[in-house]
Amino acid sequence: MSLLGRAALGAALTSTAALTIMGAGSAAAASKYYGTLAVSPGTGKVVEATDHPTWVAADAAAIRDCGVYDCQIVVRFSDGCAAVARGADGRFAADSASSRADAERLAVAKLGESAPPFPDLGSASPRAASVVLSSCTKNAS
Repeated sequence: MSLLGRAALGAALTSTAALTIMGAGSAAAASKYYGTLAVSPGTGKVVEATDHPTWVAADAAAIRDCGVYDCQIVVRFSDGCAAVARGADGRFAADSASSRADAERLAVAKLGESAPPFPDLGSASPRAASVVLSSCTKNAS
């Protein structure tokens, strides 16, 4: 190979290495954060696990923190927010969105209005669900 050919090959390899390093740096800067909300239907316990590097880590943390045999993952989210709502009848619903307010609104809307089970010491009139827990990753808007 001629001296000119070697110089061209060296320049090409240097340029490729620089582009690879720059590309890796920008990918690391845009990291994702994952979250999971879990519910125990038997006890009514609701837990969150946010800002984890993977879905698996978020799921494992939520189940561990719940610590109850019947704990179930109800919503997973990344780079955003999620909420769990509970109706007067004891049912749960969850949803996720880009903002906390939207996630809460969507979770409540999934349940609509419900009446408490009979007998109820309060009013038997149907009422809207209420938010039990909402959570956002640290990079949510």
